[in-house]
This record gives sequence, C-alpha cells and structure tokens, in this order.
Amino acid sequence: MPRPYLLFLTLLGLLPAAASLPHRPATPGVEAAARGARKTVAILNFDNNTGKKDYDHLGQGMAAMLTTDLSAVEDIQLLERQRLAEVTKEIDQQRSRYFDSTTAVKVGRLTGAQYIVIGSLAAVDPQLRIDTRVVRVETGAIVKTARVTGKQEEFFDLQQRLARQLVKDLDIALSPDADTRLAAQQQKSRVDELDAMVRLSNAMNLADAGDYGAATLKIAPVVARYPNSTFVKLTSDEIKRRAARNSEQKAKTLINDGVNKLIKKIPPAPR
Repeated sequence: MPRPYLLFLTLLGLLPAAASLPHRPATPGVEAAARGARKTVAILNFDNNTGKKDYDHLGQGMAAMLTTDLSAVEDIQLLERQRLAEVTKEIDQQRSRYFDSTTAVKVGRLTGAQYIVIGSLAAVDPQLRIDTRVVRVETGAIVKTARVTGKQEEFFDLQQRLARQLVKDLDIALSPDADTRLAAQQQKSRVDELDAMVRLSNAMNLADAGDYGAATLKIAPVVARYPNSTFVKLTSDEIKRRAARNSEQKAKTLINDGVNKLIKKIPPAPR
C-alpha cells in the first residue's frame, strides 16, 4: 500500500501511528538527517467568519483536507486528527476561536507540534476568502500569514493554492518528484464543489457528536457525487467504522446489563 495512503489512514485515526508506515531499512546518517529535518505540524479547524451558519463546520473539513494533501510531503510530519481532537475538546467546549496565536501555542505544547496552522473563512458572494497563519510553538511568533481568494465554484483550485502556499510558508522547497506527489495526492482527494465540502464537514461534525445515522445520511450524496475521491471515501469509511464500533459497544452493554439483572434474580444457593 502506498506510503501517503497509509499516512492518511493514520491521520484520520484508522490506523495506529506505530503501525501505519512500512519499515524502511535505515541508511546511516541519511535517514537520521531526514528525520531531523521533518517539521511537526498540526492544522487546526478553521474559524467561520462568513456569517453563514451552514459553514460553521466547514473549517473542520478544510483542516482535514489540507492534512490529507500535505501528508504527501515527506518533509512534514502531521499530527493525526484523533490526537488533535482529544486536545482541542476543551477549546470546543469553551467556544474559543482557533484563529488565535495563544490558542495555537497551547495546542502545540500539548501535542508536541513545532508549527500550528490556523485559519479563518470569510465569504463575500460569490467569492470565498481564506486567511491563514503559521505559528511557531517554541516562540509563539506568527512566522507567516497568507490569504487566498477565489470564486466559490472554483473551490478545488482555491484549496490547491492554499496547500501549496502552506508548504512555502513552512519554508519547504519541493523537488520535482515531491511536487508531482503533492499534485497527485490532491487530484486523488479532489472535491470541486463548496456545497459538497460543506456537507462532508457537517457529516464529520455529526459523527464526532455520536450521531452516526445522521452523519451517514449527510455524506451519502457526496460519496455518490465523488466516488473516486480518496478523501471522501476514507471519511465515509471512518464514519461507518465508528458507527459499527458504537453499535457493538451498545450491544455488549445491553447484554451485560441483562446478565447482571438475571444474576440478581437468581436466589442464593442453600448452605
């Protein structure tokens, strides 16, 4: 299985990090240098400043898609979504904004990330504007800021530009081969329509809230529209797996409760 595909499974929480990537024989000095050069990056959910309530969870899908794209860049080590969700749970409960360097530094220190990518979405129909900041956790400094603007119906082009801008903002120069890998990864995960991305993002949020039935219904039209998108397929598969695990756990709980009630009704054996 290709290395970027395995890494993406890990980022979605479908594989444990230790088992996700195949072992490669180490070349003394070269491998160590390569590992040391990799930048540990976490991409937080983008804030919604569009004024459209339907877009409240779009930033979650945007962060996941960018994580998918950048998983093809070997100089970047991305934190998986499941690990970030555990750390940001408190931030979500407090309804804090992610587009804030203080929040970014806090998350970075808790997760061990060197850099945190934060962003916000702003729309003036028919255009969509995305602002990003790259924060260096060690110093708390905003090292790069960027903005991409484009027509909403050209969402895929906008997202492509954003991913490549983030690579530049992290001071990573792509070789021709690396550039080809990134382009291929983006094409495999392609979603052209903003409305489809909004639907997918809302499905992710419903699944995180434990409403797997509604999440499955929400993402179904997106799966039908983009059957060849790796990002769409794996997101859908993750929702199905989590739903199955949840149903299995509920069934076990019901069985255990039934057994315990039965045991309580059985009179003690005579002495």
